[in-house]
Amino acid sequence: MTDPAVVAEHLTITAAGTAAPLLQGGSITLRPGTVTAITGESGSGKTTLLQAIVGYLPAGARRESGSLRVLGHDVLTMEPEPLRRLRRAHLAFVGQDPGSALNPTMRVGALLREVAATRDPDKPARVLERVQLPASVLHRRPGALSGGQQRRVALARALIRGVDVLLVDEPFAGLDGRVRREVADVLRRLADTGVAVAVSGHDTTILHELADHTVHLGVPVTTRVHTTATTAETPRGSAVLSASGLGLVRGGRAVLAGVDLSVHPGEATAVLGESGAGKTTLARVLAGLESAATGTMRLHEAPLRLPIARRPRSLRGRIQLIPQNPLSTLNPAHTVGHTLARPLRRRGVRGRAHLDSTVTALLATVGLTGAFAARYPSELSGGQRQRISIARALAAEPDVLICDEVTSALDAATAQSVMDVLRGTMHERHTSLIVITHDLELAARYCRDVLVIDDGRVVESGSYAAADRLR
Repeated sequence: MTDPAVVAEHLTITAAGTAAPLLQGGSITLRPGTVTAITGESGSGKTTLLQAIVGYLPAGARRESGSLRVLGHDVLTMEPEPLRRLRRAHLAFVGQDPGSALNPTMRVGALLREVAATRDPDKPARVLERVQLPASVLHRRPGALSGGQQRRVALARALIRGVDVLLVDEPFAGLDGRVRREVADVLRRLADTGVAVAVSGHDTTILHELADHTVHLGVPVTTRVHTTATTAETPRGSAVLSASGLGLVRGGRAVLAGVDLSVHPGEATAVLGESGAGKTTLARVLAGLESAATGTMRLHEAPLRLPIARRPRSLRGRIQLIPQNPLSTLNPAHTVGHTLARPLRRRGVRGRAHLDSTVTALLATVGLTGAFAARYPSELSGGQRQRISIARALAAEPDVLICDEVTSALDAATAQSVMDVLRGTMHERHTSLIVITHDLELAARYCRDVLVIDDGRVVESGSYAAADRLR
């Protein structure tokens, strides 16, 4: 049998100032030519284990016990320069937010050439073909790509280096079923070339189909009974947010065209579509983050400017976007408490004691203890970061929450609890939700209306029955 590339035995990693370990007794063996799946609830240590394999620990974290050897080296005790050489030649880590690791000023072709093991001019195009992206992507920048496309570019950067060990954190998060299968196929074929591949995630069905071996961290998720949102016709008030003819042209191409949308108080509307269909673009336009957008919007029947910079200050917080990749919007230098306090101060919350108690209440709303106020983003799991992102949005007391794939990086139990929090907010505060997702079951459970987008255009809209026909 081939010698293992990675062996971790009973690895426990702790962080200063936290009671619970970041990783408790994790054991894993990665062998060349195989795919190993790492499953577990949010906070169980999946990301921590993958990062430890490349020799990275968050600030203040340390190995409490256990062993870890990567290609014969104890990476947690290596000197910086030998560790850098090992990473550069043999290891690749693709994080939950691959877009944050791609230089936004560089085109994809340059991003691939800068890490290529050889100077073959045709190799970038061949590698893109292996991750099922057209050669035209070589000339685009990361900001012009969907989340799924950015993830495949990140995988292409690992492929072109010719690494021995590939570690991929939540590669299926935020992707529709077809793109998930395509990414799984890329990972399978890469393993078949002799690479040791480790993949973390919550989608146990596709993980078990892909993986040769599975390692579970933490307590197994129990099956829960889900309730379905009622779609019965009940009296509705005037739309809290309406949009007409929304459009956006980027690079000479219409990425959004003629989109109409109405959202009512205390209700949820799902926006469905495949990866790259334009769902996140629509979210950014509604949030006022695309200055070149066209069309009209009304909030509580009053005209609302499209670019947020042209909206009155009193209205800028009324529509909040909870992003798909929270790490890209959380300042790594600020604690959670500092992050949550900023929108509270804008609302007029003053005094340290009042701020601290309000921050604690916000954390409780999303299922976190007050102790998280002292943590930094690097000390949080992907699911915890998403809940902090939700708490920050709620701090502004918005009329409309736009949720961009907010459950895609969460395990089943945590995803349900987060959506239940959002539904409670919707009912108690009459907040409206726009839920961007590829998950038809989630849309059925929590949303009354649905908008289906393909290639930047609405192809179907109405009650949930429209989505049900897509099953």
